[in-house]
Parts: sequence; structure tokens; C-alpha cells
Amino acid sequence: MFRSKILGTLVAATAVTLVASSTSLAANDYPSHPIKVIVPYAAGASTDALSRLVAKEVSEQFGVPVIAENKAGAGGSLAAEYVSRQPGDGYTFMLSTDGIMATNPNVYKTLNYDPLKDFSSLTIAVAIPLVLVVRGDSPFNSAKELLEYAKANPGKLSYGSSGIGSSQHIAGEFMKQLAGVDIPHIPYRGGAPAMKDLLGGHHDMMHVQVPSAKKLAEDGKLKILAIGSAQRNPLLPDVPTFQEIGLTGFVSDTWYGFSMPKTADPAVQKKLSDAIIKGLHKNKDFLESQGYNIIASSPEEMTRTVEENLKKWEEVTKKAGFYKSN
Repeated sequence: MFRSKILGTLVAATAVTLVASSTSLAANDYPSHPIKVIVPYAAGASTDALSRLVAKEVSEQFGVPVIAENKAGAGGSLAAEYVSRQPGDGYTFMLSTDGIMATNPNVYKTLNYDPLKDFSSLTIAVAIPLVLVVRGDSPFNSAKELLEYAKANPGKLSYGSSGIGSSQHIAGEFMKQLAGVDIPHIPYRGGAPAMKDLLGGHHDMMHVQVPSAKKLAEDGKLKILAIGSAQRNPLLPDVPTFQEIGLTGFVSDTWYGFSMPKTADPAVQKKLSDAIIKGLHKNKDFLESQGYNIIASSPEEMTRTVEENLKKWEEVTKKAGFYKSN
């Protein structure tokens, strides 16, 4: 009996060693052929540019081609579904967003992917601040002034967004809830037509990404009234945060990150995550000059953020009345 126990212990130890060795070998052999990064939105968008930058950096580090492939549609859900069904071997990963991982599950009744069960996190790459903007000829010169008018005149103002469930839509609803105002939402099929109608006077305001707003503000076409970050942005030092004007807890920054299928080998997951993070730090100055805040989180930090935002946006969408309504 004593010998059988020893034998059992040796067999178990050998099995553990073999698993560890095979995992190590898998990571050492990876990658041996081209990798794909799936971009869930149309070519030319900011997500596309970031994905291609990361693809270039990872390719240079690994010595194999990394090909960016666009799979747009359904607010990123088509790409997420596709990637969730791929092998977790490290040869397919995707650009993921707060919208795909935390907003869509709270907006759509049915999704063919689960943000926590179907994906392994790689990193939250960057945070993208959203700012509240009005036309250059708007009578409002501050967010406080605009919200005071909205409170005294319910339903008189409106805001546009790139679509139901988008980060722009969520930011608008979050602002309304914290400020206690009634500002009807006008959804569009994308940010470009929404911005065109804002400039044309068809609605009164939008929450948009800093890179999109800054140039138009410099040209006098927009006024930036507030930023939805926890702190002021170095690119817009004179723009107050919503928290400064009394909307405690208002943080609407969205984020872009990278994920891979859940069946990923942990050693391969770490190798790919480390390569992406190294590339982000290398391009930190460039990305920050474009209005992004470098995060370069660990996989564990990304997973915690997804879990937290799933709860946060569930509360917002329920109060707004469009929780799983699509």
C-alpha cells in the first residue's frame, strides 16, 4: 500500500511536469505562422488605426505577419461571435471595446457570445475620453449653463449619437440621469452623420471622442463644454470635468483593448499580451498626441474592468429603459 501511494504520487508529479513542459513548449513554438487581429468596425475608424499599429508592433516582435481583418456589423457583435468560435491558439485575436464587452450584453436580448465566458483578456490598450460638444454658434458656453436650461425646459433640447447602445448614447443617458434632466436622444447610423446633423442644427449636442472634437473646436465649428474623464485632459486643459460641475461619479471614458478566445493557453496568452503592451508603450507619445490615454493593463485588470462595467451599464440602461430591448 505504501508503495502504491508513492507510485501514485510519482505519477501525479510526472503528469504535472508533462503539462507544464507542454505549456512551455507551446509558448516557445508560438508563433510559427501568420496571426490575424479582427477589427470589429469599418476600415478607417480609430479602432482600425489602433489595430493596425498593434499588428505592426507585434509582427516586428514575433517575426511573422500580423494581418488586420475588418469584420464590421451589429455594434461589434459579429466580430466578437466570430472570434469566440476560433481556436485559442493565439493565431486569432481581436480589438475589443467597452461597447462590445460591457454595453452590448446590456442592450441586446440575445448575443451569440458571452464577454466573460468566451474570451481571455489580453489588455485594455487605451482609454478614450468623451467630451460634451455643441455647435460653435450655440448660446451655451458651459455645461452647467446647458444643464440648467435643460432642467428648466424639459424636452426642448436633444442630443445625437452614433446609435443605440453606443458609447455616445450611454454617456448621454448617464449625464441625464445624474443631472436629472430630460433631453431626448436621436440615434444615427454612425458618428459621422450624427456630427453632420449637429453642425447642421438638427440637434443640440453630442458626446464625442476627443480626437473627433478637438479639430472641429479649433476651427470654431464646435464648443467643448465638459469632459467625461475623472481628471482634466492635458490636450484640453481649460475644459472642466463633469464632476467639477457637480455630476459626482460621472466618468464616461470608453476604452479599446484586445481579447482572444477563452480556450487560450495561458503561456501563449501572456506572450501575446506582453507583446501588445510593449508596442503600446513604444508608441505612447504618438497615441497621447492623438487624444488617447495609455492604459496597457494586465489581462487580470482588463477582466475586472469588464465585470465592473457590465454592472455599471446595466444600471444605466435599466434606468434609461432600453435594457436588453433590442
